[in-house]
Amino acid sequence: MIELAGNARLADVVAVADGAAVRVPGAAVEAVSRAHALARRLSAEVPTYGRTTGVGANKTALVDDDAHGLRLLRSHAVDAGEELPARAVRAMLAVRLNQLCVTGSGADPMVLRALERMLNANALPTVRAHSSIGTGDLGALAGTALTLMGERPATGPLEPMAPWSRDSALPFISSSALTIGRTCLVVDALDRLDRAAAVVYALSFRGLGGNPSILSPAAVRAAASPGVDRVAGRVSRLLGAPAGPAGGPARIQDAYGLRAFPISQGAFTHALGALAEQAGRVLRTAQENPLFDLSAETVVHHSAFHQVALGLALDGCALALAQTGPLVMSRIGMLNEPGFTRLRPFLAAEQEGASGLMMVEYVAASALAELRAAAQPASLGSVVLSRGAEEDASFASQAVVQAERAVTAYRLLLACELVGAVRLLRQQGAELAARPLRDALDLAGRLPAEDADRDLRGDLEIAQQLLDGLSRV
Repeated sequence: MIELAGNARLADVVAVADGAAVRVPGAAVEAVSRAHALARRLSAEVPTYGRTTGVGANKTALVDDDAHGLRLLRSHAVDAGEELPARAVRAMLAVRLNQLCVTGSGADPMVLRALERMLNANALPTVRAHSSIGTGDLGALAGTALTLMGERPATGPLEPMAPWSRDSALPFISSSALTIGRTCLVVDALDRLDRAAAVVYALSFRGLGGNPSILSPAAVRAAASPGVDRVAGRVSRLLGAPAGPAGGPARIQDAYGLRAFPISQGAFTHALGALAEQAGRVLRTAQENPLFDLSAETVVHHSAFHQVALGLALDGCALALAQTGPLVMSRIGMLNEPGFTRLRPFLAAEQEGASGLMMVEYVAASALAELRAAAQPASLGSVVLSRGAEEDASFASQAVVQAERAVTAYRLLLACELVGAVRLLRQQGAELAARPLRDALDLAGRLPAEDADRDLRGDLEIAQQLLDGLSRV
């Protein structure tokens, strides 16, 4: 059971996305109720966007009709494209429920209990891929509201609510909860792959006899780059004793694929940490427009919902991830090269001309191309909408879609290296004394041991499944 009261962590969102039940404490409901009462009073005293006016270019149109809220939800529940997976939808609902508990929206507290029921019954709205531009996931959240009211079908039985008034309509949809929720899932996936990458690298490093001086405190200090110490520490703990023949390195100076890993991976580790920090901030902040400030008893009209920082953090993380790809390709090339392994080309079997892992390198190159394509900065885009009333977009919503693509591509790229590293160590008959790395090789024992030319699709599928387990070694 995950308690959502405005202070949720990224791990809480991931747990809810994976099916955990939720509970909103009574104290949070009471605080939202007080904010709701204040919002009703203030919006009756001063012009309030979306309550006493229209929205977008209609912001100068005065509204004195409680049915305006329902019309707003119906008109904004527009999306298109493929349906998003239930996991992403649950993450969105968890984020929105947590944000509403921060009390800035002025929404009716009944919305909290309704979202709580929706999640616990797993009766979800259908959310499609296209509608958001990074200034609020309006279509997804308006569609959620219609589902809560029974105007759209849920994925399971759900008692419909009474029609919403203008007190809750705009306050509910004024959020980037879908983008933030998907970001939480991306951070979780990339964190596991980041840790797995160190394990896969250590296996390759051990088989290729890498020079461990790159992991020394002096080398880490000289890098003067964030994240290097964390990555070097991970790899050092995995390797234990120095690798290579007779405990010494096979070469005085390695190729960049081995030598630059702590610096390259460290840059990604640092960027991932920055993304996690920004996602955590917006997850726990009231960003609705207008915002009702309880302490000052005032209405604040603003643009805090403009997710520039989140979009830039997503772009930065994707770029940092993409720059690790060439070094993975470098190591895969080393694994296929007799000059590094002293074995047959492509770690093939004994038959003359056998191709071995030749085509795995081609698959890895395809994954690298996708990783690079997904790193094109979404933040460089913009658009003018609503008769010029909204003249910029962060496109953080597109940045998270590209980050999801990057997760898939990176997982495959690491799997290609893992298949080669395990085959190399097996052909060497390596006996790994250092326990963490030995545990990793034992876990990778699920990979088929047959080296004769055969269909390797299954090997890559198994290797991708193994990465989550390797992240915990």
